[in-house]
Amino acid sequence: MELKGRAVLLTGASGGIGRATALRLARLGSRVGVMARGESAVRALAEEVAAAGGEALAIQGDVRSQADAERAVTAMVGRFGGLDALVNNAGLGYLRAVDEATDAEIDEMIETNLVGVIRMTRAALPKLLARPGSALVNVASYAGKVGAPYYSFYAATKFAVVGLTEAWRRELGPRGLRVTLLLPAAVETGFIDKAGRDRALGLGPAGTILRPEQVAAGIERALRSHPPQIYLPARNRVLAMLNSALPGFSDRIVNALFRYPRSR
Repeated sequence: MELKGRAVLLTGASGGIGRATALRLARLGSRVGVMARGESAVRALAEEVAAAGGEALAIQGDVRSQADAERAVTAMVGRFGGLDALVNNAGLGYLRAVDEATDAEIDEMIETNLVGVIRMTRAALPKLLARPGSALVNVASYAGKVGAPYYSFYAATKFAVVGLTEAWRRELGPRGLRVTLLLPAAVETGFIDKAGRDRALGLGPAGTILRPEQVAAGIERALRSHPPQIYLPARNRVLAMLNSALPGFSDRIVNALFRYPRSR
C-alpha cells in the first residue's frame, strides 16, 4: 500500500507505540485517526501531528464500546471520505500468577485486548472492504506465541488475537483485505513499569526491550507490504517454532529465563 494520502485509523494512540506510529505515518503522508480513551492525550497528539505538517483526527473513544467503535469509523469517513486501514493497537496487561489475578483484571484484559479488536474490526469492515487494497494490522505480542510465567491471562488474550488474525487473513484475503499480525517482544512503554519489570522481562534474549519507534516501523512495513506475520525482533520466530515443535524442551528454556518470586 502506498501510504501517502491513505486514511488510517489507529487505536491505543495515547502514547507509546500509538504515538510513535501516528507520527511516523503522518510523516509519510497518511491521514491518521488517533483513538484512545483519554481525550486530552489524543487531542495533544493530533496537534503534534499537525505541527509537524501531517493531518490527524482526534477520536476519544473506548475500543470496548461498540458505540465508540462505530462512531470512530463514522468520524474517519466524515473527515477523510473513507477508510484504508485499521491498526488495532490498543491493549493492556496485568502480569499475575494464576491465583493472584482478580476477576476485574482478567475481564479488563479480555474486553480490551480481544473483544476490542473484534468490535473495532467489525465496525470498520464494510468501509475497509469498500476500498481496494485496504489493510488490517493487529498488534498482538510475542506472548501470543510463547507462554511465560505470570503472563497466562494476558497471553490468553494475545493467543486469541493470533488465532483470530490467522482466520481473518484466510477469510478476508480473498475479499481484498490484507491482514497482518504483529508480534513484538516487550516494548519500553508504561506497560513495563505497570506490569513490573521483574515479571515482564526475562534473562538474556527474554530481556529484549524494543523502542516504540521499532514497533512503529513494523506497523509501517505491515501496511506497505502486508506479510502474514512480523516478529519483532525477527529472531523470536525461532523459539516460537521450537515452542510448537518441542513444547517440553521449550518449557525448560522458558522456565530458565523466567525465574522470579511470586510476590507482587
